[in-house]
Amino acid sequence: MSVVATSRYRNCYRRGLALVLLLLVACGNNYQAPVDEQGERLVVSNPIIVDSSRGDTSFNAPRSRPRVAASSTLPEVVPAASQSRLLSHRVRPGDTLHSIAFQYDLDARNLAIANNLRPPYTIFIDQELNLDLSRISNTALRSAADTSNLGTAVRNNSVAQAQPVRARSGGVTRQPISNSRSPDPHWQWPHSGRVLRAFQAGNKGIDIGGRFGDPVWAASDGEVVYSGNGIQGTGDLIIIRHGDSYLSAYAHNSVMLVSEGSRVTAGDKIAEIGENPAGVAMLHFEIRVDGNSVDPIRFLPRR
Repeated sequence: MSVVATSRYRNCYRRGLALVLLLLVACGNNYQAPVDEQGERLVVSNPIIVDSSRGDTSFNAPRSRPRVAASSTLPEVVPAASQSRLLSHRVRPGDTLHSIAFQYDLDARNLAIANNLRPPYTIFIDQELNLDLSRISNTALRSAADTSNLGTAVRNNSVAQAQPVRARSGGVTRQPISNSRSPDPHWQWPHSGRVLRAFQAGNKGIDIGGRFGDPVWAASDGEVVYSGNGIQGTGDLIIIRHGDSYLSAYAHNSVMLVSEGSRVTAGDKIAEIGENPAGVAMLHFEIRVDGNSVDPIRFLPRR
């Protein structure tokens, strides 16, 4: 081969090699090895779930949450704070056993028994009283000590005794009612006004209309076991105990003329009519039997 031919061949070889290098640079990141040189790609599939209850296997089935069987024996969980609000009462200044029982629609005798109180039925400021009377049996009620004198309110930050004091105030003799079983009381109207609202759901007594300052009379003979304004929604309130089972209550008074422990007779002026929160002059009157509200019209004489 001549020298000229050899030189041409070398030039062509160099150009070809340079062209191959340029093509490789241009392809850059897009270059892939031949298929047979690529490694196997990882194939991910859903797990196999075995249902032992059916004895078979399911492939690629979605995973489900375990089932929890309902149980009728599981107790209902009630927050401790809610239990304390429902099942106990913290004694405040001015409280008496009867006012506390009245507030929660309970019988004062049962309340005393539930808290192991004995004469003179002493209660303390900030004392927690148990309101759960569901476990009190009739036998315990019959064998309990007499609770006929449960009147004097808590007045200071130390102690209060429920035994009323013998004294005279405003012409009304202050003495305890006899411990003997008393007959059912004889009732009279506590005011001569017309009934504005009858006994019904949401109204535990009757509302009697009147004029501000009109007299409020004791509806039957009895002992005043509460005279104060510590029960929400009643304003100035008087509660009178009539024997073992009966209470009468007189709410929204403008003036109260008797105090705890006072002995009153039917027709005695015990207060003067005031106004309810809406500004209506009226007397709210209730009768309760063993702590339960009843319709006063059943007991009051017909007009």
